[in-house]
Amino acid sequence: MSVRPYLAGAALALCLSGFSAPAVPAAPAAAAPDAAAIRQALQEHPEIVLDILRDNSETLLDIVQQGADQRRRQALRRQWEDDRRNEKRVTLEGRPSRGPQDAPVTLVAFSDFTCAYCQQAAFTVENLLKRYPGKIRYVYKEAVASEQGRLGARWFLAASRQDEARAWRLYALLFDAQERFMADPQAVLTELSVTAGLDPKAIAADLRANGKAYDEIIDADAADAKRLGFVGTPYFLVDNMVIRGALPLETFIDAVELALAK
Repeated sequence: MSVRPYLAGAALALCLSGFSAPAVPAAPAAAAPDAAAIRQALQEHPEIVLDILRDNSETLLDIVQQGADQRRRQALRRQWEDDRRNEKRVTLEGRPSRGPQDAPVTLVAFSDFTCAYCQQAAFTVENLLKRYPGKIRYVYKEAVASEQGRLGARWFLAASRQDEARAWRLYALLFDAQERFMADPQAVLTELSVTAGLDPKAIAADLRANGKAYDEIIDADAADAKRLGFVGTPYFLVDNMVIRGALPLETFIDAVELALAK
C-alpha cells in the first residue's frame, strides 16, 4: 500500500511535534499505514517535508506563534505567583492618578513621554481602564531617560496640581503628539496645555517656583525603578505583579483578573 497520500499530514505533524499546538488530524486508523512506514517514506523522500512546509507556511507560522504565546503566558503566570509573594513598595503619594483611591486593583506605570513603547502601552492601558471601570486605580510614575522626557514629566506633574482631570487630557495628547513633542518640546507643551484646558503660563510659573520639588519626585521614581531592577521603559505593577514592556492587552487582563481573584 502506498503511503504518499498520508505524507503531507504526517510530515507537518512531525515537524510541529515540538510545539504546544493542536495536532494535524490523522486519517482513519484502518486506512493509515503505521508510523514506521511513514517515517521511512519521509526519510527516503525528505523533499516532501519542505514541499509541505511551503504549502502550509502561514498555518505553520500561526501554530508556532500560538505555541510561543502560550508558553509566554504560562511563564508570566509563574513569575506573577512569585511576585505576589514578594511585596514591592513604591511611593505613590503626590503622583498623578486616576480611578477610585480604594479600587481593588492598583496599576502603577513607570513611563516616559518620549518612549515609543510607552506610547503604545498608554493606549493599551486606556483600553484596560475602559474594560474595568471603577476597579483600577492607575498611578503614573516618571522613568525619564532624557532632558526632553524630564521636561514632559515636570510639566505633567505641575499640570496635575493645577487640574488633575485636565492633566490626564494633556497626558493623552502628549503621547498622541510624541514626535512633535520631541522635535519642539516647549512649544508643543504650551500648545497641548491650552488644548487640554490648562493655563500654560500658570504651569510655567509653578515650575519656576517649585521645579526642585518636581525634580525630587522624578528622581525618587527613578530610585524606585532602580531598586526594583527595572531597566528601560515601560514597566508596570499590577498590585505586586510585574509587566515589562508594551505587552498585549490580554496580558494586562490576565494580571488584573489574577489580582481581582486574590
